[in-house]
Amino acid sequence: MTENDLRQFVVSSILGRLARDGERREEALRDVLGLTVPNLDDAAARGIAGMVPQLPESVYAKWAGMFADKLMETVPPEQVRDLCRGTEESDATLALVYVMFMESERMEKVVARDLADLGLKLSPEDDGTALVGAWLKRRMTGAAG
Repeated sequence: MTENDLRQFVVSSILGRLARDGERREEALRDVLGLTVPNLDDAAARGIAGMVPQLPESVYAKWAGMFADKLMETVPPEQVRDLCRGTEESDATLALVYVMFMESERMEKVVARDLADLGLKLSPEDDGTALVGAWLKRRMTGAAG
């Protein structure tokens, strides 16, 4: 594989793990809410999951591309090739490294900027959980009022 092939494999692998189907996406959000919000009943989790907006594919592609670029810059080519074998283990490792990349301070700022560009005016100082929480609180308050 060429360097460009490796980069494309990384981006495709990450994008392939995203739930593009609305029902699967909401199910995943309900699962996360069930793990992170104690005593939240299923009906409330369904309601909240349904209110979280779907981001455009281009935003996910941008973040996956940034990840691939950083991986190619910082990891020796033979290790990148090892991560691009297409096995369940190598794909899971890529996904884990991507999650760690997305939790970096730099990416928190990028995500906050990108969300703000989409009309989600959230503070770049907040972490991802606080960003989503603030958005949900505003939506739920607006829906109730």
